[in-house]
Amino acid sequence: MSRADRFFRYLLRLFPAEFRGDFGDQMAATFSDQRRHELARGGFMGALRFWWDTVRGIMATAPREHLDVVCRDVGFALRTLRRQKGFTAVAVLALAVGIGANTAVFTIVNGVLLQALPYQDPQRLVLLFEQLPSVPIKFGFSPPDFEIVRDLARSYSGFAAYRNVGLELSGVSTPQRLDGARVLPGLFAVLGVGPAIGRALTEDDDRQGARVAMVSHNLWTQTFGRDPSLVGRTISLDGRPYTVVGIMPDSLVFPPRKPGLNGRPADVFVPMSFSPSERQAFGMMYNNTVVARLAPGVSIEQARAELSTLVPALTDRYPAFLQAFTARLSIPITPMLDETVGGSRRLLLVLMAAVSLVLLIACADVAGLILTRSASRQRELAIRSALGATRMRIVRQLVTEAVVLAAAGSAAGLLLAYWLMRALLSLAGEKLPLTESIGFDYRIVLFAVALALITPLAFGIVPAIRAARATIGDGLKETTRTPASGRRPLSLLGLLVVGQFAVALVLSVGAGLLVRSFVRLVQTDPGFRPAQTVRATMTLPIGRYNTPDQVKAFYQRSIDAARTIPGVLSIGAGSDLPLGVRDRRAFSADPSAQQIPSQSRLIAPTWTAGSYFDALGIALVRGRFFTDTDGPRSERVVIVNDRLARLLWPDADPVGRRIRWGLDIAENQNPWMTIVGVVGNVKQTGLDTPAIEQVYVPLVQDDAGGPLLRTVNVVVRSTRDGASLITDIRGVLRALDTDLPAMLQTLQDMIGASVQPQRFSLMVMVLFAGLALTLAAFGVYGVLANSVAQQAKEIGIRVALGASRGNVIWLVLRRALALTSIGLAIGGAGALAATRAMTGLLFEVRPTDAASFLGAAVCLALIALPASLVPAWRATRVDPLVALRTE
Repeated sequence: MSRADRFFRYLLRLFPAEFRGDFGDQMAATFSDQRRHELARGGFMGALRFWWDTVRGIMATAPREHLDVVCRDVGFALRTLRRQKGFTAVAVLALAVGIGANTAVFTIVNGVLLQALPYQDPQRLVLLFEQLPSVPIKFGFSPPDFEIVRDLARSYSGFAAYRNVGLELSGVSTPQRLDGARVLPGLFAVLGVGPAIGRALTEDDDRQGARVAMVSHNLWTQTFGRDPSLVGRTISLDGRPYTVVGIMPDSLVFPPRKPGLNGRPADVFVPMSFSPSERQAFGMMYNNTVVARLAPGVSIEQARAELSTLVPALTDRYPAFLQAFTARLSIPITPMLDETVGGSRRLLLVLMAAVSLVLLIACADVAGLILTRSASRQRELAIRSALGATRMRIVRQLVTEAVVLAAAGSAAGLLLAYWLMRALLSLAGEKLPLTESIGFDYRIVLFAVALALITPLAFGIVPAIRAARATIGDGLKETTRTPASGRRPLSLLGLLVVGQFAVALVLSVGAGLLVRSFVRLVQTDPGFRPAQTVRATMTLPIGRYNTPDQVKAFYQRSIDAARTIPGVLSIGAGSDLPLGVRDRRAFSADPSAQQIPSQSRLIAPTWTAGSYFDALGIALVRGRFFTDTDGPRSERVVIVNDRLARLLWPDADPVGRRIRWGLDIAENQNPWMTIVGVVGNVKQTGLDTPAIEQVYVPLVQDDAGGPLLRTVNVVVRSTRDGASLITDIRGVLRALDTDLPAMLQTLQDMIGASVQPQRFSLMVMVLFAGLALTLAAFGVYGVLANSVAQQAKEIGIRVALGASRGNVIWLVLRRALALTSIGLAIGGAGALAATRAMTGLLFEVRPTDAASFLGAAVCLALIALPASLVPAWRATRVDPLVALRTE
C-alpha cells in the first residue's frame, strides 16, 4: 500500500466505524485508481489538484461533530494565544528562526545534493580523469589519450569530451567575454539532451572544423531577445564568423557549475575539432573532461576494473621517451554527480546538522515557555478537569495550541527562509556547485509543512501531558500557602536549559574552529604584496591576434599604455597570476642538479613581460630579475622559485645552472635556459594549498607558450586607491582595442575571492552559533524568571528573616551556575565527537583545538551571565509583605 493510500484511509477515520466497514475498502480502491489516472494524465499538478478535491470532499461530507471539535479547539487556541501576546510573539519568533534557517539550508542541500542532474538517467553518467601518483590532483585527458581509451573501452554506450574556452562575442551592442565550451559532437547524445530549436553539432561539423555554434538559452534570451531567427544567422566569436545551428533548452546548464577543471557553464558550444598536432600531443594538453554513459547492465566497479586493464595499452602508445613518465598512470572514474558536488558535500551536511541543532534549541525554548505558562494555567486546567474534561481531552487542546504556534512559526519561517537562502547564496558566490538548481519549489514547501507537523511533537507533547497529569487538588492548591508549589516543573525546565547550553556549545565550538581556521588562512603569506595593485585580464581573440608576434606586441602595448596613468609605480604582464596558475609542464635540469623521479618533474610555468615581479611585489631571493637585455636573440634565461631551487640544488647556488622543457632524454632538443634569479614562493592555486615548483620565462623568448599566452594579465601597482585606478586602466585598454572586454580587479579582491568558500562556511556557522547562543540565553532567562516567580514566598520569608541582597542573588545565580556547568560539561563532550566531522573544513587547526573550546565556553558563560542577573535582580525586589500576604 502506498503512502497516499494509507493517508486516505487515515482521512476516512473521520467517519464512523460502521460506515468505514461498509464502504471504506470500496472508497480506498476508487481513490487509488483515480489517483494513478490523474498522475498519468496531468503529472504532479494534476495529482495535486486531485488531492485537493479529495480532501475538500471528505471534509465536506465527514460527520460534523469531528470537524466542530477541531474548529472549537483551534478557535480556543487562537483566543488564548491572542490574550498572551508576549508569549505568542516570542514562541512564534523562536520557531520562525529555527524553521526558517532549516528550510533555507535544506533548499541549498536539495539543489546541490538531492536533485538529480538535469540529464537523461543521470545516475549512469560518469566522469573519467587521468592521474599520476606524484600529482595530488586529478587532471583531464589529452586528445590522444581520449581517442585511445574511447576506441578500446567496451563498458560504455557513449563516450565524449569537452573543455571550457573563453570566447569574445562582438558585433552586438556591447562586446562580451563569454564562457564557451569545445565539445565533441556526441556529447549531447551521451547526456540525453537536445536543442530546443535547430539542430545539434554533427560528426561532419567536427571533422571539417566547421564554424558553427549552439547557444545557450540564457544567451539567446539576454543578448538576442529570444529571436527565433537567430538559427541560421552568423555571429562573431573571437573575430571569426560562426553560424548558429541550434539553441539549447532552458533547463540545460552545462558544464555543471563546480570548482576546478571545466566547471564553468557555457553560453556557446562549438565543435572540438582536434587538430593533427593535438591528436599527437602525448604528454601535453591534459585539459579535456571525459563524460561517459555506462552501458546497460554495467556497474561502475566493472567499468573501473576495465579501465585499469587499459592503462598498459594506453602507455604503450606513448613515444618511448615518455613511457617512463607515464609508467604509473591511472584512470580514476567517479559518478558525475559525486564529482560535481565534490568537497561541498561535507560542508553542506555539517551546515544541515548545525541548523538542525538550532531548531532543537528553538523547540526547547518554546517547551520551556509552555511549561512556565502551564504553571499559571493549573487552576484553569483543574476546573476543566472538574467539569468533566478527560486528560486526553486536555492534552488534545494543549497540543492544538502547540500546532497553531508551529503553523504560525512555519509561515513566518518560510518567508524568512527565502530571504536567508538568497543571503547564503550571495555569501557563497560562484564557489558553490550547481547553484542553478537551487530554488523554491514544492519540495521546499513540503519540508516546511513537515517541520510544522513535527515540531509540535518536539516542544508540545511533554508539557501537555505533564500539565494534564495535574490533579484537581493540585490545581486548586495553587492558591494555598505552599512555598514550593511551582518547583516540580523546574527539573524538566532545567533539563531543557542544560540541553540548550550543550547544543549551543557544540555550535559555538564549531564556529570558533572555523574562525581560527579562517584567521590562519588569511594570515598566510601569499608570496606577493596585494596593496594598491590592480589586475586587468583579457583574452585575445584568434581572429584579430592570430600570430605570436601580434600577441607579444599587445602585451607590450598594454604595458606602455598603462605607464601613462598618473601615480603608477610599476607595470608588468603575465600569462597568469598567483592563485590562478593552472598549467604544468615537464622539465629537466643540467647534471649538477640533484636527481628526482621522472614523475616529479612537473613545474608551473609563467611567461612574463615588463616589471612583473615589481608590480606583484614578489621578493628576489638571489640573482636578478629580467631586464631589457634579455631579448629574443640573447641567451635564454629563466627565473625559478625558491622551492625549485631547494629541490634541485639544496646545497649550492642555482644561479647560473640550466633547465629546459621536456624530460632528460636524448630525443629532447629543447634549448637550455640559464637561471638568472631565484624569487620567493607564491601560492599558485589557493592560500590553503602548498606552493609547488615554478619557473618564469621572458615572453620575448617564448617559443612554447602557445594558446596560453592569449590570456593577458596586466598588473599595475600605484600610489592610488583601487577604484580610481581601475577606471583609468579600463580607459587606456579600451583605447587599444574597443572590442576587447577586460576584467579588472584589485589584488586584495582577488585574494578575497579565493577564500570565498571558507568565508561562506565561517559566516554561516557563526550565524547559527549566534542564533543558538541567543536562544539559549532566552532559555536560561525563562527558567530563572520562572524560578523567581515560583519562589517569591520563599524569597520573601528569607528577606523577612534578615537575608541580604547578596544572599538572594546567590540563591538565584547558583541555579544558573549549576545549569551552565552541566550544559558545558555535556556540550564539551559532544563537541569533541561532533567536530571531527569538520576536519576537511579546517586549515592548520585541529578539531580538538583547546583555544576554540575555551573561547566557546567563555562566550557561552558571558551570554548566560546577563540572562541570569536580570531575574536575580528582580528577586531582590520582592517585597516580603506582599509575598507573605496570603500566609
